[in-house]
Amino acid sequence: MSTEKTDFNKIFENERAEWKEKVQVLAIQMKDIKTLAKAQVDMFSSRQVLLEYSYKLASIISKLSARYRADKAKKLKDYSENNDVRYGSNEKTVLIEGDLTEISEKIELVESHRKFIDQTIQTVDHMLYGVKSRIALEDYLRGSTVK
Repeated sequence: MSTEKTDFNKIFENERAEWKEKVQVLAIQMKDIKTLAKAQVDMFSSRQVLLEYSYKLASIISKLSARYRADKAKKLKDYSENNDVRYGSNEKTVLIEGDLTEISEKIELVESHRKFIDQTIQTVDHMLYGVKSRIALEDYLRGSTVK
């Protein structure tokens, strides 16, 4: 088993770059009416993958948040009962937030990535909506001879 920590920041950065490239490829495929049908199928497929991934990220956020709340309760109890120093409410809050910085950073990282994935879903939705317009434009450019 590896002792190295997984760098989710780097993993998410690579995933964002991959999705950016996939969306760009889909946009290029939309330019040519001959590749539009393939692009449309790829968009539906990509949208489903993105939806499932967004749900998975939301599940991870939920689990991290539950762990954060549990750890926060433990720390509050610890600072209240097992300490020689009497802290005020605001002091406890600051100390607890400092102790839980690592988990709150993970939550923010995953939430940020989920927002990116959700925005990518919206982009794919707009592209799918644009397929009809793209076909209408092609008809117009051909002089609407085919009806």
